Amino acid sequence: MFEFLLPPQQIRIVDILYSGPRTSVYLGICEDEREVALKFTDPHAVLVEAGAYDSLVAIQGSVLPKLYGVLHGKDWRGDKMSCLVLERFGEQLECGFLDLRKLEKAKILNKLAEAHRAGLHHLDFAERNVLVKGGNYRIIDLGHAKPHNPPCQWTYDFLEHVECDDVNIMDPSVRCSVLKSWADEMEFWDHGKLLLCRTILVPKSDKLPPQAIINCLNTAIGIDVKNHYVFKDKRQIAIRYFEYIQKQLQNGRSLEQLKKDREWIAYLVHKQWHEERKETFRPIPSLDFSSRASRSDESDASL
Repeated sequence: MFEFLLPPQQIRIVDILYSGPRTSVYLGICEDEREVALKFTDPHAVLVEAGAYDSLVAIQGSVLPKLYGVLHGKDWRGDKMSCLVLERFGEQLECGFLDLRKLEKAKILNKLAEAHRAGLHHLDFAERNVLVKGGNYRIIDLGHAKPHNPPCQWTYDFLEHVECDDVNIMDPSVRCSVLKSWADEMEFWDHGKLLLCRTILVPKSDKLPPQAIINCLNTAIGIDVKNHYVFKDKRQIAIRYFEYIQKQLQNGRSLEQLKKDREWIAYLVHKQWHEERKETFRPIPSLDFSSRASRSDESDASL
C-alpha cells in the first residue's frame, strides 16, 4: 500500500501526453491547478514502478518526478485498472543525446549518476525517458529498473569536466562501467577528435565547429557520379565543408540557415575541389545546383 500525498479531489484530464499499445499518460489538473501526469498501464507494472519510486524518495523532485501516489479502479468492462500519479515536469527530450551541447549532456549524466548512487540501475535509459524543462532534467519510466548492486562508486562530476576532452580510466572517481559506457555513448569525451559525416575522424581544430553542430550539419560527401573518391579525397572535402560552415557561423549565420543550405554548400565545396584538380564536376541529380550557381543574383556562388 502506498501513501497518497494529495488530498481527496477530482482531477480533470485535459490532454494526452503519451499513448502506446500498453501504456497511456494523461495530463491532469488538480483543484489547486497543480499539473500531474497520470500513467495508466498494467496494474502489476504500476505496482512494480511505484515500488521503485518508493525506494528512491530521496531523489524524487530532483532526479525523478515526484510520485504522489497510486490510484486503483475499474474500467468500463469491469477490469482492474491502476495509475501512477506523478509530478508533471517539462517535455520529452526531442533530440538525440548526440545532438545535445556538452553542457546539457553533463547535466543529464550527473542526474543519471545521482540515480545510480541512490541505488537505481535504469535498464531503459534513453532519450524518450528523459524530460527537460528550462535547462533542468528528470529521468522517467522505472518499469525496467533494478537495484544497483554493488553500490555505485561513481563520484566524477560531469559539470566540473565540461572542458575536458578525455578521462583517465584508472581514476577512482569513474568506477561504474555502466555510467562510463553511457558517457562514451553520448560522446561526452571526444578524446581530442571530431567525427565528420559519421565516418571521418579528424583532430579537433578551431577552424571546425563543435561536434554537436557537426552532427546537425552532416551531409553527403563524394557526390560526383563518375569519380571514384578515395578516403583521402573525402576527408579533404569534409574538412573544407566544415571549415566553411565554421566561418559562416563566426560571421553570424544561424544554425537553422545553414541547415537549409547545407546541400548547396556541399555542392559548392565539391565544385571548387574538382575545379582545383582541373576535373569536370558531374554531381548526382538530386544534388545538382548548377542552375542556381549560374544565376547572377546568387551572391554566394563561390566559396
